[in-house]
Amino acid sequence: MRREFDELFSKFFKDVPALWNAERGDGRWAFDVEDQADAYVIKAEAPGFEPKDFSIDLRGNQLVMQAKRSEEKKEKGQESFTATEFYHSMTIPEHVDAKKVDASYKQGILQVSLPKTAEGKGRKIEVKG
Repeated sequence: MRREFDELFSKFFKDVPALWNAERGDGRWAFDVEDQADAYVIKAEAPGFEPKDFSIDLRGNQLVMQAKRSEEKKEKGQESFTATEFYHSMTIPEHVDAKKVDASYKQGILQVSLPKTAEGKGRKIEVKG
């Protein structure tokens, strides 16, 4: 199951278009996906945002993450406007408890927790000798 999960996420992160032009410099949003005992945890570097700038939706088996911010400056008779927008959608694995998906944002890191159902947690198999 671990291999299948890794392959699933590899498909989605391999050719992600460069929609993010943040401080990373390479135009991509850095993701880390952990397969923990009770949940899949997605962490993404997203510096400079506020929690209100994010929109996280679960649409069927798709996790949709969006972030938008804009800034308007007026200095010495000149006006400037900058906007940063991010959008990423991925298929979530089977056996995720959609009603318990949780998201938080702290110190520039967006974290989305996808709790596993009992079936998704699996069970330990004892090796007999």
